[in-house]
Amino acid sequence: MASDFQYGSAEKSQVEGKVAVLRMGNINRQGQIDYGDLFYTSNDAEIAKYLLNKNDVLFNRTNSPEWVGKTAIYKGEIPAIYAGYIIRIRPHFNSDYLNYLMCSDYERNWSKEVKTDGVHQSNINAQKLITFAIPLPPIAEQRIVAKIEEAFAEIDAIEKNKELLKTHIKQTRQKILDLAIHGKLVPQNKSDEPASVLLERITRDNPHYEKLTDVPFEIPGFWAWVKLGDVCKPIKRGKSPKYIEQSNVLVFAQKCNQKDGPVSLEKALYLDESTLNKYPKEEFLQKGDVVINSTGTGTLGRVGYFNVDLPHNIKGIVPDSHVTTIRSVYVNPYYLYCFLKNKQTYLEENGEGSTNQKELKPHTIYDLEFPLPPLAEQKRIVNKIDEIFASLDEISLHLV
Repeated sequence: MASDFQYGSAEKSQVEGKVAVLRMGNINRQGQIDYGDLFYTSNDAEIAKYLLNKNDVLFNRTNSPEWVGKTAIYKGEIPAIYAGYIIRIRPHFNSDYLNYLMCSDYERNWSKEVKTDGVHQSNINAQKLITFAIPLPPIAEQRIVAKIEEAFAEIDAIEKNKELLKTHIKQTRQKILDLAIHGKLVPQNKSDEPASVLLERITRDNPHYEKLTDVPFEIPGFWAWVKLGDVCKPIKRGKSPKYIEQSNVLVFAQKCNQKDGPVSLEKALYLDESTLNKYPKEEFLQKGDVVINSTGTGTLGRVGYFNVDLPHNIKGIVPDSHVTTIRSVYVNPYYLYCFLKNKQTYLEENGEGSTNQKELKPHTIYDLEFPLPPLAEQKRIVNKIDEIFASLDEISLHLV
């Protein structure tokens, strides 16, 4: 039912040349040729011997145990020959049907059974490939190829829509946070104690308070502008801890702040408890603390909300020297987190220092202009955010 089970060229290919040389890395598991990383040949004899025809099927005879036997169809996109770890098949029936069959679990299971394993690679030679049993329908019934392609097109469209929806969900989250700090997420209530009363308490407790006159945007009348540092305990980074393989005290490291999603303790380290005297009780993380990555590249400015339960055998957790802790005094801690999450791009871009090692200074965070709502409205805001985010989370669960 097929012919020309021929091994490819053994000649070393070049970065430039007349014709592309398809290698095992150019065959993906979706039955297609990946033209992203090509090598070439200018050897006319090799080109004449191994030049591919449209609809040739290429079988990867040597690869890792996982990847040996992967197959793709050549559609004549560019002139090409094929390398020695590939077998060319020219079927006497629908090539697309054969290609889909060779990319199925049926072929994968067969490959696992017949492959010969070496030290680092597995092999399926032409003699074994010839014996591969093909469930061949009548020619008219081979129109199932069109149905497969139609189904794959629908799957591709669904996947594209999923990715688009994921992007929209991410943008929606950001928009919700933006509406929240602009006073546009929930209605104002005239019976709320105005933020000016809260501001009086702040100024009474803080002799260094300075009224802001130059503010970034308009806020509702019952709100007030303050510096972030005026509504938080002193903003400072953690200490450089001494680590140990195992202990009962964790260290919150940069990796605990995930790019998307809640903070995670899976990447937490362990503190040498002989150094506990360096850490006053108030420096241990508490539920409601906001944690910001304050050094590094790639994760600088990443904002997390510490609201996790510690394992029963863990006595506490402290931030390391690359993490800044912010603890609210006069505001709802989750509203504070939402504000800082909205400012994450700003924090990422305002590190100081060299390109390789930027640092987010405490004063950069302290001096942020903070829109302060009445306490009652803060509660309504965070409840609305929780409600909307829960709906978005439910949608995201079905996009995996």
